[in-house]
Amino acid sequence: MTIILFVLMATSVHPASFACNKGGLAPDERTVCKDPLLSSLDTRLAEIHAKAKERDPDLTLETSRDFLADRKTCGANRACVLATYVAVIETLGDLEDLPQDITANTIAGGRAKASPTLPAKIGQCVETKVTSVHPRIGDNDPPLPEDYDSGTGIEFANDGYQVSYGREEALIASKPGDGVTMCLISLPHRCPPGDDRGRGYFTTNTRTGQSWAMGDSQHMCGGR
Repeated sequence: MTIILFVLMATSVHPASFACNKGGLAPDERTVCKDPLLSSLDTRLAEIHAKAKERDPDLTLETSRDFLADRKTCGANRACVLATYVAVIETLGDLEDLPQDITANTIAGGRAKASPTLPAKIGQCVETKVTSVHPRIGDNDPPLPEDYDSGTGIEFANDGYQVSYGREEALIASKPGDGVTMCLISLPHRCPPGDDRGRGYFTTNTRTGQSWAMGDSQHMCGGR
């Protein structure tokens, strides 16, 4: 399936942005078509894609191709397919473009378990705890409120790490010991051997109910 799927109009019968009643659909496409949430996200993605294409057509095309490749790899795995939609919508648009009731627990389907290691495949989720929240740069102890203006980092008991160049209120509201559900939603593409920086995680704090999506490094693989 080509990138044309993003610009096809949704129908009232099949709310996905591509024709669900045609033959020869791939497993990931069938999964989208039979699931109301995934279908609605696909329609929303078509709108976000159109706006992103106006801003940066080259980046939008690359991001969309990576999304389609990842979703195809998911096959009929709903959690994996859902994770790819969370990732691409957040990348081309904003996390606020997702329905507010979508959390990491939505991807996990209530099946996330405590784990000392990070999830390894797209759509996999684990439970862990926050160990540290800090500004991306700066060594004030304790940090000053304005220190977070240059970025925010958070660390977890499973050796996970997420970082943003912006001030992230959901991270700042988190405290050491808070339980979280963390899902892997994207893997970097076109990486040099041995460099896998840029894995994307969608995390929800159990205590605050707040969610965020961001990568595990200040740069993508290859230093991008």
